[in-house]
Amino acid sequence: MTSINNSAQSMTQQESATPGVGAIPDLVKIGTIPSDTAIDVATEILEPVSFSQSEARFVLSNKGILHSNSRITFAVDKTVFTAPGTGENSLFPINIGVASLLQRVRLTVGGKTVSELEDFNHYMAYESNFVTPENNKEREQVFGSRIGLGTRPTLKNRQANYDVAGVGANNIESIQEADSICVDNGKDFDYNSAGSTFLAKGVLPAPTRKIHDYQDTFNKGVFSILIADLFPFLKMNQLPLFMLKEQVMIHLTFTPRTSLGLGLGGGNSERIVTTSGDLGDADATILRDDVKMVADYIFYPQEMMLQYQQANANMSFSYVDYQFVKRDVSSSEFSGQLIQNVGGAGRIVNKVCVQVENKKPTDQGLINNYGSDSPLVSATGVGTIETNLRYNDLFLFPIDVTNSARHFHNLLMTEGRVPHICRDFYSGQGQLAKETAFGAFEEYPMGSAYGGGTSALAIDLRSRANWHCYRLNRNERVNSRGIELYDKRLTMSGSSTLRAWVQVMRTAQLKDGVMEVAYS
Repeated sequence: MTSINNSAQSMTQQESATPGVGAIPDLVKIGTIPSDTAIDVATEILEPVSFSQSEARFVLSNKGILHSNSRITFAVDKTVFTAPGTGENSLFPINIGVASLLQRVRLTVGGKTVSELEDFNHYMAYESNFVTPENNKEREQVFGSRIGLGTRPTLKNRQANYDVAGVGANNIESIQEADSICVDNGKDFDYNSAGSTFLAKGVLPAPTRKIHDYQDTFNKGVFSILIADLFPFLKMNQLPLFMLKEQVMIHLTFTPRTSLGLGLGGGNSERIVTTSGDLGDADATILRDDVKMVADYIFYPQEMMLQYQQANANMSFSYVDYQFVKRDVSSSEFSGQLIQNVGGAGRIVNKVCVQVENKKPTDQGLINNYGSDSPLVSATGVGTIETNLRYNDLFLFPIDVTNSARHFHNLLMTEGRVPHICRDFYSGQGQLAKETAFGAFEEYPMGSAYGGGTSALAIDLRSRANWHCYRLNRNERVNSRGIELYDKRLTMSGSSTLRAWVQVMRTAQLKDGVMEVAYS
């Protein structure tokens, strides 16, 4: 247990003057408390009450206030490569990290579902777009093995100048031209093409960046996810466990483990990816001993907590949750314009987030199938996407949106946050993500050559972060017909999987220690 105390004097002052109901700060809202008081934080390491390769459950202690920055840790075994060769790595998809292990998450109080997210790993791919590259590079890849899609230029022929002067004399170096953009994890080229794990004189470096050693699943690194990222309810509220008379549980459903081998065209793992061209021996197995919850409980002076409980015997929480729709869509359906009802009937809806997954786990690639794909990119240009939403008998936009820059703008305005996605990765435009010698990460190119090339279009990152999001701006409850998505795409490569998350308003009522949940 760890404790953090502000000062004994502040506690003495708090106890000497009993505050009225109006003076009691809101202890469960995340933010600044306008009062000087002592705070204790107790940390408890919880083991899952049940565990298998398909699910795990945690039961929380009904004490204190659950801090929303509590974490759940995970690790996988080293069976992907039983004897990895030089440069052979297995890693979590770079845009979501260890979140690839979680297919579904659910928070329950007394058996009632408070918050739930289906296909959480795919939704996390959307949320990860709003994490700044520097935060990913300096923090998230350590905590959660999430590298992100932040990029930097690969300066033309600069890498060749790792050579000795005599060999490098014929190289032309430019500090202005870049061969390609490349995923930036804070590392430079660190092993050479002769097969050594270090750079050597007279030998060109291998033309690919690599992950950090601790991110290789062979080294069994332990990574974690914030519970606030799992459950939107906890982004704005902290759960007052000491006021609950019911059992609080966290249910985790894991991404299915495949028994097939891995590698491009050789398997269907949705948990990890491997270095391009390297076939793994087996899918990753989650280690039971490393699945734990690091729960932080906040305690205020006992008198203050009792007063808060008495003053809020009947309290309510307003928060957002998600309804989920998923279906397969053929290329011809998209070409003729798909009209899909995504739900929301009778609900107060804030936004709709749409993913179109056109790749499969067998394609592998740096982000596995956790992307939202745009139509095919060819030597003559990129495909087109024409979308709109219809609800309450009116379209959201007076004219269907076709411009990719407008799609990106709608994404920005819906979230009020900047998506850190380059143009190549979003729409396939820009021609900066290329198939070049010094533009790869784990030997995957950022993009296949325009109009040709040797790399499969399935494995590059170009046009794989084409997320669409719509903000319902009329402040109306959706009628019984629900929300209809109009989506026309020319031309998709074969069948795709459409996912839509509809953000709805919900209310949780806590009365005399019992919680009831309803839609707003």
